[in-house]
Amino acid sequence: MIITSRDNPNVKRIAKLTKRENARNEGVIFLEGTRLCEEALSSGQAALEVIVSEDRIEWAKKYTPDVEPLVLSQSVFTKISRTVNPQGVALLIKEPELSSSIPSKPDGKDIYVVLENTQDPGNLGTIIRMADAFGLTAVIIGPTTCDPYNDKVIRATMGSVWHIPVVRKTMEECFDHFDKAGIQTLAMHLKGSALNVEELSLPCAYFIGNEGDGLTGSTTSQCSKLIKIPMHGKAESLNAAVAASVIGYELSKLL
Repeated sequence: MIITSRDNPNVKRIAKLTKRENARNEGVIFLEGTRLCEEALSSGQAALEVIVSEDRIEWAKKYTPDVEPLVLSQSVFTKISRTVNPQGVALLIKEPELSSSIPSKPDGKDIYVVLENTQDPGNLGTIIRMADAFGLTAVIIGPTTCDPYNDKVIRATMGSVWHIPVVRKTMEECFDHFDKAGIQTLAMHLKGSALNVEELSLPCAYFIGNEGDGLTGSTTSQCSKLIKIPMHGKAESLNAAVAASVIGYELSKLL
């Protein structure tokens, strides 16, 4: 059956869950778009509900054969869509729990990127994607860093949010763990020494701060070393995601 009314109770319910706050309260994530949905499914995320437009029924049969899809007319699908050009494919999946412990590799060559109060969803998503690409052990986010399952974050990760552990810890919990495990901690700071990967060793964790204010004084003071990226142009600083990516790439040479 194809639903053609925007006042249908299921349509209203799904439309409500497209808002992240509502979905979070229900413990689910709304995903929209062919690539985003296929990435989640191929990474082992199970579809709780499948929503497709009437011209994408074959997609549902191929990718979610065990779930009866909610089929909407194209005009009704537009009601629940959060994109300018809807692709007619959406899923509801259970929100994965953020990792409660900091993982480690068997060989001890761990690299962690720790984000303190990073607010921009695009930055967080890009950093998660970078960490996945360069083989980092985990992305650790502080309590005030933005929601990793925000729609913009997930889109910016291009599927990497399903591939690499994302851990939420306070800065104190991070330092307690790193101190006990003998993990070097690096603060990205304008007063730091120029990055030289030959002077660094693994395991290590590097800290990235708020886009406007950088790291707090408390976090900076607890790090074992302050580093900065040498810049020869006139720019005073780099975007948080760019800085995290430069450091991540350099450290990945030690893997």
